Amino acid sequence: MKKLILNQLGSNVLLEHVFKQLHKPLVFYAYKFVGDEDIAKDLVQDAFLNIIRIGNYEALENLKTFLYKCVRNNCINHLNHRAVESAHHENESKIVTREIEYYNAHQAIVERELKDKLLIAIEGLPDIYKTPLKLSRFENLKNTEIAENLNLPVRTVETRIYRALSILRDKLDKNMFQLFMLLLPKTNPN
Repeated sequence: MKKLILNQLGSNVLLEHVFKQLHKPLVFYAYKFVGDEDIAKDLVQDAFLNIIRIGNYEALENLKTFLYKCVRNNCINHLNHRAVESAHHENESKIVTREIEYYNAHQAIVERELKDKLLIAIEGLPDIYKTPLKLSRFENLKNTEIAENLNLPVRTVETRIYRALSILRDKLDKNMFQLFMLLLPKTNPN
């Protein structure tokens, strides 16, 4: 039992001596690979933990060479892992970009189809309602400007636009009419 304790004490002293002697050079060596001091320290610590796991590090003929190889392998593993993560993130980014492009293209098609349906519905209005509505929504004219263009009182223009919207509301389903109001808002009525 005493011999085992003395062996463990001797092994611990040896390991402590090797750690003090090689820790900084090993960190510098690892840093050359990974370019990050904290990661380099972690990789060196992992190398020392490998020696402790082995248990009989006195049996290792050249401890210094073994540690450098462990650190080198840890660095290579770390860099490989980082490369795989980077490739994975790059692939995820490409997938998201493609999904966004597909969604935008699909959205543009749907929006175009809805606008076409809205335009057909507007074209189906009687001219006395269609003209003031188109001048208001497509030409962005104020009601006073529309009244001047059509030689009508402003109140008549307002009534005809209101009536055109009422007809469209009845003609179109609720969602389509709301979309119409979003796509072709009237910003300034006067």
